[in-house]
Amino acid sequence: MRLRRVFAQTTAALLFLHSAGFASMQASVDELVRSRNYDTGGLGVVVMDMANDSVVVSINAGVMMNPASVQKLVTGAAAFEILGPTHMHVTRVFIDGEMNADSGVVHGNLYIRGGGDPGLNAEKIWTLVQHLQHRGIRRVRGDLMIDNFFFDEVGMGPGFSDDGSRSYQSLISALPPNFSSVGVHHRPGQEIGSPIHTDLFPQMDGVRINSTATTVEGSKGRLDVTTSLTGGTTQVTITGTMGIEEQPGYTYRRMWQTWEAFGSAFRAQAAAGGLVIDGRTVQRRVPDTLAARGAFYTFGGEPLTVFMNHMFKWSSNFVSEMLFKTMGAFGQGQPGTWPKGTAVVTDWWTAAGLPGTPHVINGSGMGSARRPRVRANDTAAAENSVVRTENLMSAAQAVALLAHVSKQKSYFPDFLSALPSSGVDGTLRTRFRRSNLRGVVRAKTGTLNSLRVSALAGYLLLDDRTYAFAIFCNNVGPNQYDNWIMQEQILDIVARTGWGER
Repeated sequence: MRLRRVFAQTTAALLFLHSAGFASMQASVDELVRSRNYDTGGLGVVVMDMANDSVVVSINAGVMMNPASVQKLVTGAAAFEILGPTHMHVTRVFIDGEMNADSGVVHGNLYIRGGGDPGLNAEKIWTLVQHLQHRGIRRVRGDLMIDNFFFDEVGMGPGFSDDGSRSYQSLISALPPNFSSVGVHHRPGQEIGSPIHTDLFPQMDGVRINSTATTVEGSKGRLDVTTSLTGGTTQVTITGTMGIEEQPGYTYRRMWQTWEAFGSAFRAQAAAGGLVIDGRTVQRRVPDTLAARGAFYTFGGEPLTVFMNHMFKWSSNFVSEMLFKTMGAFGQGQPGTWPKGTAVVTDWWTAAGLPGTPHVINGSGMGSARRPRVRANDTAAAENSVVRTENLMSAAQAVALLAHVSKQKSYFPDFLSALPSSGVDGTLRTRFRRSNLRGVVRAKTGTLNSLRVSALAGYLLLDDRTYAFAIFCNNVGPNQYDNWIMQEQILDIVARTGWGER
């Protein structure tokens, strides 16, 4: 009895200290926010002790906010559960007509059917050509048929802009070459005043380069590389200068075509490898009768875990949207669309028992709330006509998702390892470098500079415990760097006061 009494007293004392530590943690965070004059209306914070699922810090926990690229945590978890960690996208090749096994001539057309593989980069397209040659194909007398109907033909999702040529807003297609972007390689000329030298990677038939850039003195010029849709094809425009001592480099820009871009890249690789295609490049669905006979060759992609690294470590919008539309196709039938992706991910959220319903429009977190143009004197219409082209979730929902994921043995190790590590790699490689938290934070960043959105959500991995956290800054703080510092200081308080000063 005495031992039981001592045990009960000791347990009560520990629980008191534990609770006191949590209270101190909340008070310290509140004081930090006050001392830095942060408007708490734009700040959402939740920190959960994973040992007992107890919330230890909470500020505006349930307020719906723009998560920016933290939205990719939802896309990643949903993809792991809907598609499975071992899911592989495949690209299938069909031939109609006969192939002469000795001459390698296909007397008919060559069909390539896309399966939404995000990894069809230049090297993979080269490999596909090599494999077809190994299977005996040397010449195609007919056309190159591109079947990209696994997705619909809408290449730009909600929340994205068709302005500019930055590759983070690449078009989405079931057969995307090189992440739907083109690498423009540039190097200075031999003499000052001479034109710079340019090449495309991968090589693409039909893509035009218009360059007026010249070589100037020194080790640094000012080069501008853009792409546009001109005359039905992608045109690369290069202006400005390169220093004669400047190192060569690549600039990646979006392609403005989908199936045409894949056809151009495939044909260029085929020609370089000696595979001749006599006919045109045409968008055409594989006939049912031909599909029933089976593929001539199936080109397997990489497992989902590989693409999770791209999506989390480097915040790839392209991979996010490819997976989002793929989930739409798997959950509601082909073709995959953004509305189908929204429905499938939202249904998954509810089935997983996660709280509330986040507003999901895409897989990457791009987008904002905007007001359509109205007449100057129609103030009421302006106030009541907000068009929601953004994702919305609360800090509490983000932490609930992280807690749910931590219990999924089939994919949690892959999920965790794909997250950027503080001060080490990915989008956190330049943050927490001088902090005691270097290497112990695994989290997804979210940044929309034009909207003053900065978000961070993930896990704080201490020696004796693990915390799940979400810190959303929406239109708050002097600048984005200050928000980064605020996020780091909040996590530092959690680390130091969980069981007292460390």
